[in-house]
Amino acid sequence: MFRFSTSDLEAISGKFDTVCCVDVLIHYPPDKMSGMVQHLAGLSKERLILSFAPKTWYYTLLKRIGELFPGKSKTTRAYLHEEVDVEAALQAAGYKVTRKEMTATNFYFSRLFEACPFFRRKW
Repeated sequence: MFRFSTSDLEAISGKFDTVCCVDVLIHYPPDKMSGMVQHLAGLSKERLILSFAPKTWYYTLLKRIGELFPGKSKTTRAYLHEEVDVEAALQAAGYKVTRKEMTATNFYFSRLFEACPFFRRKW
C-alpha cells in the first residue's frame, strides 16, 4: 500500500522504504544542508532521492543579476549546492549515490541523485 504525505521536513519521523526530497534543499544554506541530508537518510530504509539546484556559473550569474534589483520579490533566495558537497553529505550518512540525472525545463534545471545505503539495514 502506497502512502504519500507532506510535512515540515524537520518534523517528519518514522521509517520509509523510499524518501524523496525534490527541490527542497534550495531552502537550506550550505551549512545546514548536510544535517538535512542526514535526517532524510535516517528516515529511509532502502533509497533516498534528492534533487537540488547545483552550483553552476549559470545559477550563480542569475543570483547576482537578481541581487541588482531591490525588493524581496526581485531576487532569488535559493541556495545552490556543490554536487561534491551533497555527495559527501550522503556518504557521511552511510549512503552511496547510485544514479545521477539532470532535470530541465526551458528556465530551470536541477541535479537528481538516487542513493542507497552502503549496507542493507535490518529494521
